[in-house]
Amino acid sequence: MPNVPFHLYGLILMIVPLIAQFLLYRLTTKYLKSNGKSARFTDIYLPIIFVILNAPVVLIRVSPSMFYSGFARHFIMVPFYAYQTMSAAILLVALIWYCIKVTVKLVRRIWSKTKKTSGTSPILHQRRRFLKKSAIGLGAYTFIGSMYSIYNRDDFQVKHVTLPLNKLPDPFQGLRIVMISDIHSGLYMSEEDMNKYAEELNKLSGDIIFMPGDFVTSKTREVYPLVKSFAGLKSKFGIYACLGNHDYFADPTAIADKLRENGITVLRNQTTELTVKGARIMLSGVNDGGHADFPKVAYEASSLDTTRLLLCHQPYYFENAVAGGFDAMLSGHTHGGQIVLLNLLGFKITPAAFVSPYVSGKYYRKKSIMYVTRGIGTVGLPVRVNCPPEITVFTLKRKK
Repeated sequence: MPNVPFHLYGLILMIVPLIAQFLLYRLTTKYLKSNGKSARFTDIYLPIIFVILNAPVVLIRVSPSMFYSGFARHFIMVPFYAYQTMSAAILLVALIWYCIKVTVKLVRRIWSKTKKTSGTSPILHQRRRFLKKSAIGLGAYTFIGSMYSIYNRDDFQVKHVTLPLNKLPDPFQGLRIVMISDIHSGLYMSEEDMNKYAEELNKLSGDIIFMPGDFVTSKTREVYPLVKSFAGLKSKFGIYACLGNHDYFADPTAIADKLRENGITVLRNQTTELTVKGARIMLSGVNDGGHADFPKVAYEASSLDTTRLLLCHQPYYFENAVAGGFDAMLSGHTHGGQIVLLNLLGFKITPAAFVSPYVSGKYYRKKSIMYVTRGIGTVGLPVRVNCPPEITVFTLKRKK
């Protein structure tokens, strides 16, 4: 979500699961009553079951290390997060169905003002049965998918992408840029997890490394294990970063300073020149959201008639990059949707799609291109459904 302050972001993370749980409870109650379950079970035992199912949310706050330890992780926390994902998925489908239902009712009223019908049609009964079966099927699908994704949360993908650029100088042809985003150091991204990613980055031997934001989840202290893990990063022509919205939830200045101390150039509404064998391209980086100064970096990047790259955490500002004359914008933020219910021929059904058309992959506008990486971290739930973590490797190519 673009430009959401931390207190509102935290409130959303609290309210949405509560609404999802309430909806699931209502649906379960109706289903059990319609299938002959006693009022004693639905009114007494079912609420107790729901309280037990949600008890781990208290445990994880008391002892965060439970998420990483053996028995608690496998038999308490993993099923709990899978259950929460299932609830969220059912809430999303219920909202979509409600919107469709309201739209259909409005259309019927417009086209049949004088017609009156009574009773319940067989079609309506069939539709309800279909919805019940669909809800059960969706719940099973997201629960199993969530369990699998948590157990295999370290199974990231290295995605190779060709990046066509205008006015690319000859020495930059074939240059390889490795990008990692949305690390979210914190509860669901430990120092041990980050060590694996740092090792992989060095194996990829990129000429340049880009890190477009969200280094921490919400606390400034989360940057310390991060810089310890990524302190040994190696690249021929430097490591460059911009900050993300979660870095602003903490202390962006302290985070930027700590990254710079460890050899990472943080561009905060700044532009620098990348030089290879005497040839130069311009690289700009903006602060997150409302803190960004696009006119300033666009002016700075125009000082040379060459390729212009922009690091911008949130992809929602692609139009600003196009207006500023940037050839390419590289972003993260969306986590690729994090929970993708369906991915068919490039069309993704995910909550992120309701916020912006930019979810993951390449996007084009006029003469500019944007790439949105899925990143490696998670927020809210340590779950990725149909959306594995991604390290991106760009190969630069002159645009024909």
